[in-house]
Amino acid sequence: MTERLIGSRVPDLRQVVVDLILRYRMKRGGDRPITPEGLKRNAARFERANARLALPPFVAIERVKVGSLAAEWVSMRDQAERGGVILYFHGGGFVMGSPQTHRVVTWRLARATGRRVLAIAYRKAPDHVFPAWVDDGAVAFAWLLERGHAPKDILFAGDSAGGNLALAVAHRLRREGQPLPGGMILFSPWADLGCEGESYRSNQRRDAMFHAKSVRETGAFLTRGGDPKHPEASPVHADLAGFPPMLLFAGSRELFVDDARAIARRAAASGVRADLHVYRHMPHVFPLLAGVLPRAKPAYDTIKRFVEETQAPTARA
Repeated sequence: MTERLIGSRVPDLRQVVVDLILRYRMKRGGDRPITPEGLKRNAARFERANARLALPPFVAIERVKVGSLAAEWVSMRDQAERGGVILYFHGGGFVMGSPQTHRVVTWRLARATGRRVLAIAYRKAPDHVFPAWVDDGAVAFAWLLERGHAPKDILFAGDSAGGNLALAVAHRLRREGQPLPGGMILFSPWADLGCEGESYRSNQRRDAMFHAKSVRETGAFLTRGGDPKHPEASPVHADLAGFPPMLLFAGSRELFVDDARAIARRAAASGVRADLHVYRHMPHVFPLLAGVLPRAKPAYDTIKRFVEETQAPTARA
């Protein structure tokens, strides 16, 4: 495991302003009790807010069906593809989000890597329960294999709950003796639904987006009637032996930073390459904010180097 601390000890003005905006918009009043109705309202509000975001003209979107799932390909109009694809799992606490809400990160991934990105609309709570989203992720990987993509030419990527899902799907594949993807890119993975990491306590005031109490209650809601330490619900408890190389990012002030550290340590202990980059003063899933936080943009240069170092794409069948 390698952990790198990135950025100046002093936040810049934009980081300070974004921190204040996030606190006002997300953390204010964000500790209400978790109910199915409230989760649905929040999900609808999140979808409406992100539907207004404009895409750069050089980004191409192609909607497809992956089995019964809605999905979309994201690619660059003005950039030659280098081979290989990325299967992206969006975040949103397993209760909100979609491929559309996370285009701000999928198009940047496509541009940085030269790969097409497939983002799927997996099933979510409260209408569905674990392991529905893991089942959907495995279906999407199989769909790519059926279309001639070699396993090693497929990268998994995901943010927050989507980072959890990327790890859970890889665990499912390995458990079933199936081939694994060629690598993993994880942004602030929420890898412990039991929320046992020390940063859930130490960063509860510093995190600009979430109340630790609400995150714990959401984790309890998602695992109700089950085991919160199931390795495909909380991959911090998974055996990561045989996993592909992984690149992880987290913000130093977020609740979830110790989840990323736990995954990186567990992977390294199993002989898996795990590069963790912790950015000072950055919020949860900070690469999504690269458009307003210049200090987040180097993350995509790191991703480009990681892909070039670890991947050798083959021709598509």
